[in-house]
Amino acid sequence: MSSITEVARLAGVSVATASRVVSAADYPVSAATRERVLDAARELDYVPNALARGLLTRRVPVVGVIVHDITDPYFSEVVRGVEDAASPTGHLVITCSSERDPDRERSYVRLLRSMRAAVVIFAGSGLADPDLEAELARHLGAMRAEGAAVVHLSPHAGGEPEVGVDNAAGIATMVAALAELGHRRIAFLAGPRSLHVARARLAGYRAGLEAAGLEADERLVVSTSFDREGGALAVDELLAAHAGATAIACANDLLALGAMTRLREHGVRVPDDVSVAGFDDISVAAITAPSLSTVRLPLRELGAHGWSFAERLLRGDAPARETLPTTLVMRGSTAAPPTAPGGLR
Repeated sequence: MSSITEVARLAGVSVATASRVVSAADYPVSAATRERVLDAARELDYVPNALARGLLTRRVPVVGVIVHDITDPYFSEVVRGVEDAASPTGHLVITCSSERDPDRERSYVRLLRSMRAAVVIFAGSGLADPDLEAELARHLGAMRAEGAAVVHLSPHAGGEPEVGVDNAAGIATMVAALAELGHRRIAFLAGPRSLHVARARLAGYRAGLEAAGLEADERLVVSTSFDREGGALAVDELLAAHAGATAIACANDLLALGAMTRLREHGVRVPDDVSVAGFDDISVAAITAPSLSTVRLPLRELGAHGWSFAERLLRGDAPARETLPTTLVMRGSTAAPPTAPGGLR
C-alpha cells in the first residue's frame, strides 16, 4: 500500500499538505494543489489509514451497533437504517449481536472502546444486570470523555432512550383496540422480564386494561423469550391454565407469530376463536396467514435517527431526545370475540 509520503512526493507538495487534502481537513489549500494531491492519490491507489488517523483524532470512523439477535427482523431493519445514514459519511458500520448475553455485550463494548470507535448505538433494550450496568457505565463514560458518541434506541438502566418510541403507549393502544372489538379477557405475552423494554411494554398492557375498565388477571400474563418459540410455549401455558382469553396481545411480532402457529396446532382458529396481535410490524407481519394486526414502529427511521443523533453529538451539539410515532395496524388476525363459548379454555 502506498504511503502519504509517496503521494506528497508525486504531487510535489509537503506531507502535511497531502495529509490535509486526503483527510478532508478544514485547512485552506488551493484548488490546483488539492487536485494534484487527489490525482496522485488515485494514481498510487492510496487509501488513508483510518487507525492511524484515529490515534490523532482519538476516534476511528467506526459505528458499533449492538443488537440482541441479528436474525430478528426488528434488528436487521434498524441496522439498515443506521447504514443508510452513516455509510455515506465515510463511517464503517459493525453489527455486534449479543444474543442477550451480558458477557458478550460487555466484551463488545470493551472492544469498541479499545479500537476508539467513534459511535456506539445500542439498538436493543438494556439488560437488567447490575454488574453489566456498572461496567458499561464505566466504559461508556470513558468513551464519551474521549469524544465518542453513545446512543440508545430502547429503554436501559439509565432511563429512556435518546431516540426511541413510546413502548407503553403503543401497547396500550393495541389493548384499547382489542377492548373496542369486545374482548374482555386479553392475555399478554410479555417477553423476558430481564429486559427494560419488556417491562415498559408490560406496563403499557396494564395501563391499557385500566383505561378500558378491564380487570387485570396475572394468569393472563406470560413472561417468555422474545422469539417464536417463546410465543408457542406461552400458548401452551395459557391453555394449561384454562385462562379463558379471547385475545392475545404480544410484546413483539415474533411472539405473535409463534403463538399463531401453536394455536393452529391445537386446532384453535385465529381470529374466529382467539384474536392475536403483535408489536413492531416486521416485514412478514403483513404476509402471514392471517395477516397480523400489530403496532408499527418506524424501524429503519429509528436507525437513521440514531445515527443523526450521534452525528450531532460528535459535532458537540446537545440534541433533544426524540420519540418517533407508532401506528396501530389492524389486519386479519383480530376480530370480535366469538359469540359462542370460545377462547383459550
